[in-house]
Amino acid sequence: MEKKPYYITTAIAYASGKPHIGNTYEIVLADAIARFKRFQGYDVRFQTGTDEHGQKIELKAEAAGVTPKQYVDKTAGDIKTIWDLMNTSYDKFIRTTDEYHEKQVQKMFKKMYDKGDIYKSEYEGWYCTPCESFWTDSQLVDGKCPDCGRDVEKAREEAYFFKMSKYADRLMKHIEEHPEFIQPVSRKNEMVNNFLKPGLQDLCVSRTSFKWGIPVDFDPKHVVYVWLDALTNYITGLGYDVDGNNEELFNRFWPCDLHLIGKDIIRFHTLYWPIFLMSLDIPLPKQVFGHPWLLTAAGKSQEGIKMSKSRGNVIYADDLAKLFGVDAVRFFVIHEMPFENDGVISWELMVERYNSMLANILGNLVKRTISMSNKYFDGVVEDKGVTEPVDEDLKTTILNAVKTATEKMDQLRVADALTAVFDIFRRSNKYIDETEPWVLSKDPEKADRLKTVMYNLIEAINIGASVLESFMPETAESILKEINAEKRALSDMDKWGLYKSGTKVTAEPATLFERKKEEDVMQEVEKIEAEQMAAAGVQEEKAEEASTEEAQEGDGMPETIDENGDCAPDTKVSDPEKKAEITYDDFAKIEFRVGKILHAEEVKKSKKLLKFKVQVGSETRTILSGIKKAYKPEDLVGKRVMIVANLAPRMIAGEESQGMIIAAEDDDENIALMTPMSKMPSGSIIC
Repeated sequence: MEKKPYYITTAIAYASGKPHIGNTYEIVLADAIARFKRFQGYDVRFQTGTDEHGQKIELKAEAAGVTPKQYVDKTAGDIKTIWDLMNTSYDKFIRTTDEYHEKQVQKMFKKMYDKGDIYKSEYEGWYCTPCESFWTDSQLVDGKCPDCGRDVEKAREEAYFFKMSKYADRLMKHIEEHPEFIQPVSRKNEMVNNFLKPGLQDLCVSRTSFKWGIPVDFDPKHVVYVWLDALTNYITGLGYDVDGNNEELFNRFWPCDLHLIGKDIIRFHTLYWPIFLMSLDIPLPKQVFGHPWLLTAAGKSQEGIKMSKSRGNVIYADDLAKLFGVDAVRFFVIHEMPFENDGVISWELMVERYNSMLANILGNLVKRTISMSNKYFDGVVEDKGVTEPVDEDLKTTILNAVKTATEKMDQLRVADALTAVFDIFRRSNKYIDETEPWVLSKDPEKADRLKTVMYNLIEAINIGASVLESFMPETAESILKEINAEKRALSDMDKWGLYKSGTKVTAEPATLFERKKEEDVMQEVEKIEAEQMAAAGVQEEKAEEASTEEAQEGDGMPETIDENGDCAPDTKVSDPEKKAEITYDDFAKIEFRVGKILHAEEVKKSKKLLKFKVQVGSETRTILSGIKKAYKPEDLVGKRVMIVANLAPRMIAGEESQGMIIAAEDDDENIALMTPMSKMPSGSIIC
């Protein structure tokens, strides 16, 4: 029989920098789905790639002193390296700078224009550069971008617009007739109630204020707006041609079975993208799934916050893989992500899950089962058919777990499916405790019963490893190799006893997952974070130098007093009560140094305190300071401040503070940090 086609895509990663583990989660999730669909017998087409145009890229390239193309060539390579490291089995890695894609985007834009769906006008509103999004006054939240919370700027320029309202009713009807189109249901309700019912506004689909994009060929001062450019990758990657000369891949795999995307871009994929397809007379994708976010948490807390370089809480997949291995990282990001709610990750949680589930439940099961087979029967596994009631419960539980995993995968409840797979290993461990092979081995008359017990365990491991392959491919391959078995077909998962009796397992079972000590891992994490901080410092200094190069003629003082008279004496002064006089020797005991703030956050139980990670020379300290009312934590990251470096540590609000940040306070309780006028290196002595 010919295999049924199945086309799955991820959102293409924005090529502005190295992807963190929250970005990487999506490609791993998609890979697990793609592998399982192949396991089910589908002909799978799995596409991913990079989104490489837009103002943000242009600005980053300029700051780096390279061309936009040079910039995205590097970042796209970095992204692809991470995707490959995570052992993802994509069939196509598309780049929006690919020549075929760019030409088709130009042709699509022209077709929409000729059809009357695109028209020229002028845009005036608020623009968020990081999100590449325009907003009206009513859409802003506290004057900020409603998506990312960053500042927006007023923009006015000539632009082309797409008539969204023309297709709004048709889209609403499609959603009503295809309840599976947007998943989870909460995302569908959000799109319908917040956007479709109030009425769609026409969408800006070109820009003139920057050049890094695909030119509108009939009006070259315009470049195609990034979302129209990026979204069409899903069809250009299959060889779609506006003129009708589609490649066979498009004819076979479109419409897409699943667009897997982050919840933050659900609007673009469920409103704009379907309408673009309607304009092009192309069938809509079958399903769009907006997955939740992977957040970072402190310690083993289940409360996380979104990853951000400015917060200093970014974790990268390659760093995790160095400490835990690729399959352990794959396991964690899949297992810890609920179907609809955000998941959390931390180094401490990784250690806990690694030890409890991978080392204890899985690794221990495989190693001790193989070891017992070697100890009792020289590694030969035979089914003697000497059964007891406990055997039937083992078989039923394991075969039902396979059914559950399949059902959960069909529902895109991938974390639940992985849990079902681990139920196989849990039940097998319990079976060992129930049958007590070490007791059976002491009775020669129980030899055939012991052989049957060992066979059942190896059969269970064979089934479990076969289903595990979609989630942890390298681990599954290693297990199957050790028990000298082939991957079991899913169609045979309703049968027990297919492991060939008389097969010999490996004589030297490996330790699949060596238990880890949290303190050892955290020592390595400190090294990783120090390297990241050092690299970030170099990048920051380069960016600062680039941004001030033209303005700085020298490091000297200004030749004239500015118009505000800032060199004149203050008319308003502060005269607090003076403290007792000290000697020079007293003062000499105090060690003042320059510190650089690497991370800042609020102390939740305090109205005054902020908690900082401060780089002081080669070391990093935790310092608490009562300046919460004057400063937002995110505004202080990267600032150089004056600290007392030799102050004895003390406990404040349950936290150890390893120094003091110096600030000034006037009679009105206004607070200002003491900062150097020039960029002094972290750790510099203040004298």
